[in-house]
Amino acid sequence: MDGKRIDQDPMQMPTWPLGMAMAWIACREVEGASQLWREGLEGAWFADEDLAPNRSFLDAETALRNALVDGTITATGLLDSERITVPILAWEDMKISYGFAADDSLMHRATNAAGAMYTELRLNRSDVLKLWPANAQLASTSRRRGPKPNKLEAVKIAMAEYNSTHGDLDGMKEAAMEARFGASRDTCRKARAQVLGSVAN
Repeated sequence: MDGKRIDQDPMQMPTWPLGMAMAWIACREVEGASQLWREGLEGAWFADEDLAPNRSFLDAETALRNALVDGTITATGLLDSERITVPILAWEDMKISYGFAADDSLMHRATNAAGAMYTELRLNRSDVLKLWPANAQLASTSRRRGPKPNKLEAVKIAMAEYNSTHGDLDGMKEAAMEARFGASRDTCRKARAQVLGSVAN
């Protein structure tokens, strides 16, 4: 994805390209991020077959850009065939565009105010995970030994905590639940019915 071949467990890769980091920030759990990693930038931008924009991915792009500008995370890139750290101050005026990788897939590139272009932009995976850690509910169950964790129960926990804070779970649209809780719409419907049922009782 984004000019980098995924030939090992993504969670063990030392560096991620910008697109892989954005997919992680948008999902904050391996299952959802993996789907976007497989689809590449072309697929990650759209939420459905009607080509509606994937708002969570676009929001992740903004979050990452802001972190690069304020220096809370740094990136490297190829400049004149040499990999260097992109200066933090350069991101304020950096123009992000897209080029084609060797496999004809899209990849990010960045051009500074002087016209110098950085390609094959990379971030340390560990830095990304420190700034945007895994979803607490889903990640905690995935680390336990034993049987495969129950996704429905994990989503119910997340929904109960969300509803206790916001109180609008009953009115959430299915697409919003899918993006918020990182589960299929069917699972979200079942979880919401059980959470709201328990609240009513």
